[in-house]
Amino acid sequence: MRLDRRARILPACCIVVAFGWYATQTVRPPDCTVTYSAFTDGGGHPLSGNGEEAAWDELDERAYQDMVASGQCGPPAARWRHWLG
Repeated sequence: MRLDRRARILPACCIVVAFGWYATQTVRPPDCTVTYSAFTDGGGHPLSGNGEEAAWDELDERAYQDMVASGQCGPPAARWRHWLG
């Protein structure tokens, strides 16, 4: 009988831990929309402002950090803080 109780508690604990991990991940505010544009090379890879190759994620992060610095967007916070409003 004791094994049966453990068998029910273990999945519940795993679900609680997974939910806690998901809720504490750092994310951007949901109301902050970042837009940017870039020139690309012949292969469709973006070029940074100085003409060197860059990744789309780099350009996105750079544009977001610029918006945070100018006060247009809030800094990233734990996901659960956005759920509370």
